[in-house]
This record gives sequence, structure tokens and C-alpha cells, in this order.
Amino acid sequence: MKVLVTHIDFNAYFPIRLNHFQNYLEQRGHELYIIETLGKAVLYSFSNVKKDGLNIECLLPNESYNSVSASLIDKQLTTRLNHINPDVIIAGPIAFPPSATSIRWAKKNKKSVVIFDNAHKDTFPRGRITTWVKKSIYRNVDAFLCPSPSYDETMKYWGFTNKQIFYGLNVTDNEFWSEKVSGDSFSYLPNQYFLTVGRQVPFKNLNNLIDAYSKYRDKGGKTPLVMVGEGPSHDELLERSKLIENIIFLPFQTYEKIREVFVKAQSLFLPSLKTETWGLIVNEAMAAGVIVAVSNECGCHETLVKDNGYLFNPHDCDEIASTMFKIDKLSNEEKANKKKIGHDIISQWDLNRFSEGAYAAITYSVAHKKKRRLLDSFIVDLWKGKLKKQQGC
Repeated sequence: MKVLVTHIDFNAYFPIRLNHFQNYLEQRGHELYIIETLGKAVLYSFSNVKKDGLNIECLLPNESYNSVSASLIDKQLTTRLNHINPDVIIAGPIAFPPSATSIRWAKKNKKSVVIFDNAHKDTFPRGRITTWVKKSIYRNVDAFLCPSPSYDETMKYWGFTNKQIFYGLNVTDNEFWSEKVSGDSFSYLPNQYFLTVGRQVPFKNLNNLIDAYSKYRDKGGKTPLVMVGEGPSHDELLERSKLIENIIFLPFQTYEKIREVFVKAQSLFLPSLKTETWGLIVNEAMAAGVIVAVSNECGCHETLVKDNGYLFNPHDCDEIASTMFKIDKLSNEEKANKKKIGHDIISQWDLNRFSEGAYAAITYSVAHKKKRRLLDSFIVDLWKGKLKKQQGC
């Protein structure tokens, strides 16, 4: 069986998943082809991930969101699909041109198509017509790969049945993050601290976290706050924290260095709003043995945050500050227990879970290809996808 995976680009977390999936398929006698359409990443250009060993090609290596059209992507990708002639395609969110092309090509050529996405149905606002169009397109999709069962309600809203829903999209390399750290590049940091890691953009809600930390300090809190990352909100965050003691900013770090930063973290805080469709830094922190404190609007909160951490309302600075005090008051035994629970939870969401979920999805889709419906096919033929500006850019 020829399996083809395509999206706008594959950076940050995807190469390690695809590498595992490629090996997984090879062991079962299948081939994997990977096509990313643009060479210049939008969201994770800083990650510098290696794609060695992947059977991957880039259609437009010198193009970016600002320099390419959906029609050019459609033309280039259609040519490659005709040449490779895969049995099944796995493509990203249907808003993007590669997915629009993939669905259209698959239906015309009587092939299977699986879509992956991690957005809940209410993550982004949309009108009735847009919703109707999206449901019409989804009726041409044979299976769906999403993060976890907490997305079932969303998947059923879009018309998928239990048998058509598969899990494991949002995983990280747990073994890497759980490895014992030998170096200490951050010896100058305090012995323990609250931690944030990620792009500093509005939906990450770091303004509220800083305001909450100010309240925490005013009430006698002593644990420092370390904020790792960069982005368009960085200068605003610096200005907001100027009069607050014990806030330390660090630029983006390599994965190896982030692992070192985790060592002395008392807790990871992720205060994002609902456009944080998952929050993979939580996976990484849990695998590294860090207690997590997560906004109840983040996509991962239902799946990953149990007795291993804390949930809070991201709009309530007092509640966030209260969470900081709760973490401060934990005994060593309570901390160890939470870390163990976190390890047990995250062990269920590893690279093998991704490959198993993706393989189950393609196997199902090949055996249960949906028939074309006239009106839905007309919409699929018209839809070319959009190159909309991605969140936080």
C-alpha cells in the first residue's frame, strides 16, 4: 500500500512522528511518501528540526504564505499525486490548499483520504454557510485522526461516527523528554521556578499570567517566574513585567536546552486561550517529570491534566495566583505523587500511539471508502483552500 501524507509544512513536532510512522509502515510492507508544499515555515521556523531519513519532498521550497497562491499549490500537488498514485492520503485541516487538493484528487480517483486536525468545533468562529460547506466537504472524508477521545463531540458534530474517529495526533517523543539530563547550561537560574515556554503571542495569554504573578508576589509569593520564548508580544511582556521582581526572560531554546530548563521547574504554566488547540509543551513537561498548571481552555486539558496538575480559568488572575500558592504548598511527597501520575498519563500518548492511530485510520479508510454525493462533490471541486494567516503570526 502506498500512503501519502501532505500538509503546508512539517516542522517542530511532525518530523519525529513521521519518522516513526515511516518505520512502522515499512515493517508492515507499506510505503510512505511525505509532501510538504512550502519550504518556509510560518509557525515553527525557529525549531530547526532535522528531517533526515524521511522520504519527504517540498513542492515549493522557496515559497512562503506571502508569495504563493492556492492555485499553484493545487497544480503542483495534483501533478505529484498523479505520478505517485497513492492508495490513501493523510492530509491536514481542510482549510488549507493541500487538503482541498487531496480530497478532490482522492474522490476523483476512487482513493481513500484521512484528515488530521486538532481544533474543537468552537475554537474558531464561523458562520452558518461556512459550517454547511465544511460539513459537506467532510462527507467526502473517510476517516479522521484527532488527538484524543475528548474530541469525539467535535468529530460527531462534523458528521463522523465512532468507527471513523482515530486518536494519537498530538504526541511527542516521551523517551527524549524523560532522559536524564547531564548538562546544566542554566546554572545561573534559581533553584526552582514557575515556567512558561512558547511563542509569545496574544492567544498565549501571557499578559494575564504576568498580572497573576504580580498578585502572587503582592501576597507574599517568592517563587520566580521564568519565561522562555519570543514573538510579537515580547516587548509588551517586558514592559508589563518591568516593575515586578523575579521574572526572568529567556529566548527560544533548542529542545536539548529546554530539557535542561525543565529540571528545576517547580511547575509549567500554560495560560492560553481556546485557540491553543492542544499545547504540546504540556506533553513534554509531563514526560520530563514536571507538574503542570493549564488553562481550562487549552485543547489538552481534558486528556492530560488530572491529579498530576491543576486547571484554572485563564481569564481569572486571582485563580491563577491561587494556583501558584497551591503548588508552593505541596510537600515533597505530594510533588512526587503528581509527577508519577503525570508520567503514567503521558505514557499512553507516545510516538507509537501516533503510528497506531494513523495506521488504523488508513486501514479503515481503504476498506470503507465513501461514495461521492453529487452536491458534496460539487463543493469539493470548487473548494481550493485558503492561505490564511495562522494564529499568532
